[in-house]
Amino acid sequence: MDGMRKACPYCGASLPEEAAFCPYCARSVSQRREILPRRWMPVRALRAVLLLLLALAAGLTLWHCTRPKVYDNGTAEIVYTDKDGRYQLLLNFFGDRFQPMTDYAEKVEEGTTSNKPSRLLVNHVDSGVNAKEAFRRKVEDVTVEFLRPGGPEPWQSSGPAISDYDQEAAYRTILTYTDRSGDMELRWTIRMKNGDIIRLYQRMELGVIPTRHFYPEDMPMETLEDLQALVDTVNETIPANVIVYLHLPAVTYEGSLALAERSMNLVGSEGPDGTRTTFTGTLQATARRGYICQFKGLDFAGDGEGVGVSAAARINFRDCRFAGWRTGVLCYGQSWVNAKDCTFEDNTVGFHFNATGENANDHMYSGNLFLRNSTAVLLENVPGNEQALYFEGTRFSRNGTDIDDRCGHETDISQAIFE
Repeated sequence: MDGMRKACPYCGASLPEEAAFCPYCARSVSQRREILPRRWMPVRALRAVLLLLLALAAGLTLWHCTRPKVYDNGTAEIVYTDKDGRYQLLLNFFGDRFQPMTDYAEKVEEGTTSNKPSRLLVNHVDSGVNAKEAFRRKVEDVTVEFLRPGGPEPWQSSGPAISDYDQEAAYRTILTYTDRSGDMELRWTIRMKNGDIIRLYQRMELGVIPTRHFYPEDMPMETLEDLQALVDTVNETIPANVIVYLHLPAVTYEGSLALAERSMNLVGSEGPDGTRTTFTGTLQATARRGYICQFKGLDFAGDGEGVGVSAAARINFRDCRFAGWRTGVLCYGQSWVNAKDCTFEDNTVGFHFNATGENANDHMYSGNLFLRNSTAVLLENVPGNEQALYFEGTRFSRNGTDIDDRCGHETDISQAIFE
């Protein structure tokens, strides 16, 4: 049987299926595929594509490097970098401007309200100089917020601001809290003009200090002997971590009182005739244990000799009067003494600072009156030379010398009154 056959497309002759040539008309009968020439991309187009890819990569890199960044590591310290250099940003409550305070434990007196500044400090990393002015020019906005709800009496914040009384800080906010405020977590958010966001954190574990109060109705306090016996009993029986208040009657105590061993607070009173709790002898405070002594509403009346209060312990005076002493208040040793709304009159030296420790405390000496003293304020040695002493609203009237600053400690008298 013949195999498969096909007809020549030109002459019609019968040909085998596999035939590629017609012997009758001498023509090729095989089907040819058209072979297209290989196409090459023009060199210019290839270069354009490569340049486009390089430009896209460069643009992505530039965008990644210049886009706004978020700095957040959950602590009180971050190193922030921009075109002008590197900055150390940190938060603390007090002390060294290079030392951050992320976690801090604080105790507040039972039944009281307290406050503490949270400070934002900025240092140049390479030079170590305070960079607050340069940094503030780059800032768009600064806010603070509490991340924990706190206790029954929540924490409060004054909001971040520039403070004339804290020359080191770029910004600070005053935190107010009570013994019922509970633990706290605070977040600072700094938004920069270039879009960057910086977050810093502080956490405080708040404890409560137990407190004891003694009143004339409960304990004998009418004479200096009674008072000294009570002080000695407190020293012997009450731990130093308990805050003690002695609420004194409106009497005059003749002789000297010694507050040793531990700190305690003295609160004076006023009688119906306007007389106040008065000491005519030296009060010597040398307590090395406990908290800062608080003296309020007391008069110290001298006879031209001696020292009204001789303090090697830390003391805050409020609404006290020192009159007729060779030295009204002497601060010495490792201590720090502060006075607000007090009167120093007719003393040879009203207030004498001669301490060499590092226990700097409250630098505000506001609302005082220095009247007719030979020397109102004598600064011989003052702990903590980094911060000025501020005399806002303090009046200096008819003194021989208002401020004798022998140690060269910085003072701010721009808001003091001189008469």
